[in-house]
Amino acid sequence: MLFEIGLLVLTILLYIYYEVTKQYGFFKDLGVPFLKPSFPFGSENGKKMFLGKISLQATDVEAVKEFPKEKVFGYFLLGQPIFVINNEELAKKVLIKDFEYFTDRRTFDTADPIANAFLTNLTGMEWKQMRSMLSGVFTSGKLKLMAKHVDKVGKNFEKYVASKAKTGEEIDMKVVGGLMTLDSIASAGFGIEVDSFKEPENTFRIMALTLVGAPGYRSSLDNIKMFFIATLPKVGKFLKISFMKPQAVNFFSDILRKTYKRRMATGEKRNDIIDVIVEELRSTKTKKPQTFESDFEKDAALDTSGLKDIRETGLDEEILLISNALLFFFAGFETTSSGISIICHKLALYPELQDKVFQEISEILGESEDASFEQLQEMKYLDMFISECFRVTSLVGALERKCVKDYLIPNTDVIIPKGRFVKLYTNDISVREDNFKNPNDFDPENFAPENNPNKFAMMIFGQGPRNCIGMRYALLTIKITMVYLLRNHRVVRSGKTTDVLEVDPANFNVFKNGVFVKIEKR
Repeated sequence: MLFEIGLLVLTILLYIYYEVTKQYGFFKDLGVPFLKPSFPFGSENGKKMFLGKISLQATDVEAVKEFPKEKVFGYFLLGQPIFVINNEELAKKVLIKDFEYFTDRRTFDTADPIANAFLTNLTGMEWKQMRSMLSGVFTSGKLKLMAKHVDKVGKNFEKYVASKAKTGEEIDMKVVGGLMTLDSIASAGFGIEVDSFKEPENTFRIMALTLVGAPGYRSSLDNIKMFFIATLPKVGKFLKISFMKPQAVNFFSDILRKTYKRRMATGEKRNDIIDVIVEELRSTKTKKPQTFESDFEKDAALDTSGLKDIRETGLDEEILLISNALLFFFAGFETTSSGISIICHKLALYPELQDKVFQEISEILGESEDASFEQLQEMKYLDMFISECFRVTSLVGALERKCVKDYLIPNTDVIIPKGRFVKLYTNDISVREDNFKNPNDFDPENFAPENNPNKFAMMIFGQGPRNCIGMRYALLTIKITMVYLLRNHRVVRSGKTTDVLEVDPANFNVFKNGVFVKIEKR
């Protein structure tokens, strides 16, 4: 009996070894430079990630250190070959010009129907239909309606910073930015009014941090689960592994479900994300005229010819509402809160530039108590300052796309086969001298219209049709935050303010020493 068990275990181990190592000659056969793999983790960067030393995003940063001059190279996660493109022109082709070859992202196929219905988890025609529908959620008209919810939270934020100015205590803007972002999403996304500035331990916030796996709410086991879902999706689905905590998903799903049913029964409208998504889902228009307010949106345009109504997919309306409202949370929380903290850090480091931002805010607001949507759009220097912050402190690392049909890399004989993943390393683009005169200096003028800024230098929201669909909402939240922070107060250095924000390699959206500043009354 023991012999049979031992033989079975050995057979399983040999099978796993074969499955993991069978493609270790992939890049060598193509003549592409690569980080050498070893069983079971693959390349060294994959091993570091699996052992919790670096995050999934940081694997690409580690890889580029080995091949800083190569336009194309590869590495392995377990047995999965990953292409890395470290070249701006090739990145443009993958993201925009040759998008038809790279229409999909990595999917996290789980046993959870809500996660599987995320826009980012859809592929092919289902993704195209959903993307086309959701593009109507973040138009200027819809954002103008949602802005009042964010503005109300901004006033709570202003009261909070005023109290900190009185006490003179240091505050971590990553935490405070998280409070602002959380309450804004609660109001504009879920129809829930919370005040995390007064009650930071409220149930909504605790469940939100659990949902997104914030520091202190994510274990090593959670990282391992994410690794399996990302690199061995069939195994992850078989084991019914989900990257979301069930108690948090159930909590928010229950809120959304009850809100949805109540509004359907009463006709109540609040002009928030729930209303807008339901409105778009129920729209009788399958084709809508596309209008573009920026090159970013133009590059993201889809060919909607022959596109069917999203309702014809058979996906349940309630599931679609819940999944996309949760995705709104997932995609928006860390990016927006981190963005707020980065901007506050730079405001403290460059008081003379902070004065310029304040001057613009004061001139545009005048005696107005509220910041209108139109006034926010007029704040061009604030836009430049925000863009420069994201240029010099990138949290992206790399963008990933899936090749959906064989692609010949231009000016080479290398073919990326269908089904392979491609990472587009973006950090070097923002510090190249041919893109910026003094790339290592912090200068918002880099993004002045007359300087014709390189749009690929700020990749926090991605580029092309697979970009972040909620970018305009995120920027709206950030700008409202800055208005209510700076119109009566200034951000200054504290004893814990560092000159450089050092990203924790094991948690890509966390800064090692926090983002501490002080607030002073003007």
